[in-house]
Amino acid sequence: MKTFQLALLLFSSTLVHSQSYNIGSLLAGMHKNGEIKGVVFDNETNNQPLLFANVAVKNSSFTTTTNSDGSFLLKIKPGIYTLVFSFIGYKTIEVQNVKVIASETTEHNQTLLALNLESNISSVN
Repeated sequence: MKTFQLALLLFSSTLVHSQSYNIGSLLAGMHKNGEIKGVVFDNETNNQPLLFANVAVKNSSFTTTTNSDGSFLLKIKPGIYTLVFSFIGYKTIEVQNVKVIASETTEHNQTLLALNLESNISSVN
């Protein structure tokens, strides 16, 4: 009898596992992120890439910096966002209505303008 129960247990276990599927794999494609990628350029140096510039999604915690070739990549849920580009000594620029679609890449390149800093040496004591 024990042999029969053991055989039945092994058979039913094999049967159950051979027909199982992962429900998560069926739903995996429903909530895929999209990407925003691009390059930030420096207007002061004939549009050379700007290294370590900040790229953020306004009103969120999503932020990144450009790498050694001025490029950036943000992976984010589908939606419409405002991107904020900034760098010390440059004018901060906001770009509205950047649309992100699931499993697609939105490209946005941005040029930053340097601030004109005026100094008055005579006022420094």
